[in-house]
Amino acid sequence: MTQPTRPLALSLTAAQFDSLPMTGTRPIAYRDLFASHADLPQATRRWAQAQGLDLRALTLRSRERGARSQKFLFALREGLAVESVLIRRHDGYTACISSQVGCAFACRFCASGQAGLKRNLEAGEIVEQVARLGPKVNRIVFMGIGEPLNNYDNVLKAIRILRDRRGLNFPTTGITLSTIGIPKGLKALREEHLGINLTISLHATTDESRAALIPGSRKHPVREVVERALSWAERHNRDVTFVYLLLAGINDSRADLERLVAMLGGQRARINLMRWNPVDGIKLGRTEDRTLLAFRERLARAGIPVVVRDTQGRDITAACGQLWLRDLNGRALAA
Repeated sequence: MTQPTRPLALSLTAAQFDSLPMTGTRPIAYRDLFASHADLPQATRRWAQAQGLDLRALTLRSRERGARSQKFLFALREGLAVESVLIRRHDGYTACISSQVGCAFACRFCASGQAGLKRNLEAGEIVEQVARLGPKVNRIVFMGIGEPLNNYDNVLKAIRILRDRRGLNFPTTGITLSTIGIPKGLKALREEHLGINLTISLHATTDESRAALIPGSRKHPVREVVERALSWAERHNRDVTFVYLLLAGINDSRADLERLVAMLGGQRARINLMRWNPVDGIKLGRTEDRTLLAFRERLARAGIPVVVRDTQGRDITAACGQLWLRDLNGRALAA
């Protein structure tokens, strides 16, 4: 029988931290909770014990190093696990973090949803990924396992904890939330006073082709997703990025291209075109270079900012779409 877990200290906001009762232990600062190492000072451990809190929820089980990225497998307290990625850039490090254990949307091109959704991550489990990846992190992208808007309250709480001046003091301009675009979540996000960046995983221009690629998106019409995202862009006075993963014979036709131009031309939008990162057991074709070039040139002529984005981490299966649920022995939970 598993023991019940205690509340996690990293899920505390600064206000909640301040409201904790006084104990006979040595007081600590809110910032002390965010140390990058797992073995925290004795004074911090004594404080947490007196408060009935767990300081850490993640146990590092493995680390794979690539040319410019590292993939971390973290075990959770009940035995499930998530993966996070640290990506080196010329001006710092990006933490690609997970928001759920698994994913309910079962994108055909992504490994993360093959085992289904196990549970949401707590705010502190999200925050801890960032803290554990080290003090050099200066960008955070919610592009790991899970759909952030499907865990809205915990993700938003985690962002507020991360940006608190008494903690990690992370600038919201360095935080990007990537979502398939849940209209209800986008509507709520529009009203938040957070200057984060928004990325929409679009990947299709019709409801039929999008539902085939992202089965969990059937209730979310493409037009409504785009309208909600553009409304967020206007409200926050910043561009929204639409990611379009080109797949041969599925969403790379001339008609797809013209619909994309009609949707986003003249809007506060930019497009990242992407090639597919192969995933074991998934048979999809990478689009030809000439098709990719045609998309880029047509979008540019329409005045839509566009880049071809190559993701890091393919050498250690840590690129977009390749993160997978694993148990503590490194096997896929789906198996």
